Amino acid sequence: MTKLQHTTLLVLVLLLCHCGEREDVRLLGKWQATQVLQRGDSLLLDPAEVGFSFLPNNRYAYRSTLRYQEAGTWRYDNGFLFAQDTTRAAATERIVAVEKLTSDSLVLRMRADTTEQVMILLKQ
Repeated sequence: MTKLQHTTLLVLVLLLCHCGEREDVRLLGKWQATQVLQRGDSLLLDPAEVGFSFLPNNRYAYRSTLRYQEAGTWRYDNGFLFAQDTTRAAATERIVAVEKLTSDSLVLRMRADTTEQVMILLKQ
């Protein structure tokens, strides 16, 4: 291996290490709610009924209480999750703040009408 090849290889390895994992990749998988809070208090619902699945093709599925379900497209940008329900014709894009995103936990902050809600989820 020539000195130029060795240097080029070293630079490529350093660039790959520096780039790291894209943050949106951490969203992929199935997430189960453990708590849903409104104004800091737990809502009277079973969090086991609430969850998301995020797929690599930027599709998602959401389920909630009272048999509510939706599915559509998602994207993540600079600490915000954008979701577009494609099962309903008149659905608007929702924007949710991602407060915390690690390999196994997710905290979402959103508004329901004028009330702030926080959803805490764990990866399954």
